[in-house]
Amino acid sequence: MVCPSCEQEMDPETPSNNSERPKSPAIASILDVTSDFMYVENVDTLLQKIVKTVSDTFGLTAASIGIREKETGLFAIRAAYGFAPEREAEIRKVKYTQERMERDLRPEFLVMKNTYYVPAEAWEPDVYEDMLFVIHPERMDRARRFANEWHEGDFVDFLMYDRHGDLLGYLEIDEPDDHKVPGDDTLRAIQIFSDLAAIAIQNAELYDKSQIDQKKIQLLIDLIGHDVNNYAQAVSGFIQLAMSRKGVPEPSRKSMGKALDQVWNLNRLVTSVKLYAMADSQEDKDLTTMDLVEVVREGASAAESYNPSKTVEVQFEDDRTPKFCRMNKLAKEIFVNLFSNAIKFDPHEEVVIKAKIEGLTEEGREFWVVTVADNGPGIDDSIKEKIFDRFTQAASVGGGGSGLGLHIAKTLTTSYKGSIWVEDRILGVPSEGSAFKVCVPKAAKPA
Repeated sequence: MVCPSCEQEMDPETPSNNSERPKSPAIASILDVTSDFMYVENVDTLLQKIVKTVSDTFGLTAASIGIREKETGLFAIRAAYGFAPEREAEIRKVKYTQERMERDLRPEFLVMKNTYYVPAEAWEPDVYEDMLFVIHPERMDRARRFANEWHEGDFVDFLMYDRHGDLLGYLEIDEPDDHKVPGDDTLRAIQIFSDLAAIAIQNAELYDKSQIDQKKIQLLIDLIGHDVNNYAQAVSGFIQLAMSRKGVPEPSRKSMGKALDQVWNLNRLVTSVKLYAMADSQEDKDLTTMDLVEVVREGASAAESYNPSKTVEVQFEDDRTPKFCRMNKLAKEIFVNLFSNAIKFDPHEEVVIKAKIEGLTEEGREFWVVTVADNGPGIDDSIKEKIFDRFTQAASVGGGGSGLGLHIAKTLTTSYKGSIWVEDRILGVPSEGSAFKVCVPKAAKPA
């Protein structure tokens, strides 16, 4: 099948010398496009961008990329450029064996490191798939009219290797615009380009794999969470039923009450694990401009509802002006954890928590700093930094917990390009309570 727009013959002019595209623009283009496509996440999107970019940059009518499949070891065409849609669809079905690659890319065709120029006179297309890459099949029998004229049966392969030295795939020139065999400068520039492309492909593959693994982990967490919550509800129901019966001895009732508390702790643990998984996987693209005042208030309100057995007063210094920063829907959980800890560890019957938001300028950057100050037992200087580590739990200061709450708060704050730390509420007197600080960059008011 031949692209109708390609059927008209285009006879190249006989060159007086082996002219090349200027090297400087080519190298500059390599740097520009490399910095651009190195951050493409999806592998197939990246491959298509690479093959289009190299074609536009170096003047190629048609080019393709073959990538080695880990499962089969075959080289599958994953991207193509310059072919009619119907032809491209057929090309993407093509797969070559390692033996076929070795047969085509013989040592005598090696023109420079990892670059093979295979002239039409040295090989015979023996399968239908080979002819798919020939733009003008009607010219296959035509002899070259000058030494560096491109023949329809020519191709150039640039091999790409992974970080372990294993063959990753190849970038192939199927036809140049000027119908001339590329010179050394062009080949060298494209080889540099393909080496950088190999790094980008590996990064994209790692990203794709991490996304798949992350989805599997999330599915597992959801399944376990669903089942654990169902079991916990059933167990708590039986315990509450037993406690409601007449004649239950007080020691037994107390033991049942402690067992019920542990069931609810299990429920909270599952919730924390799911929340941590979401916090750890979020990305910059998930962020939006939000009012920090509202986020803090929502966190405080939720913490109070989770601790109905205590009387809580939150004294929030608020000048009634919005304070914007870049966060997402999980941001509330930072303050749920901080206010919940302030309530849980305060030994007083009436819990008083003071909160405020202040501006901070540091090294020319503008931040908001939220302070949540409690009247609990305080935190010793030796563990002030450690309490934000995973599984370093509140038990260190006299309470129970999964050890995930403050780590989730740190994970979220870090993802917002901020920081979190704890100080003494009264400087130098840890026993008088703690003041947790959350610092996040200011953002402009949304339009």
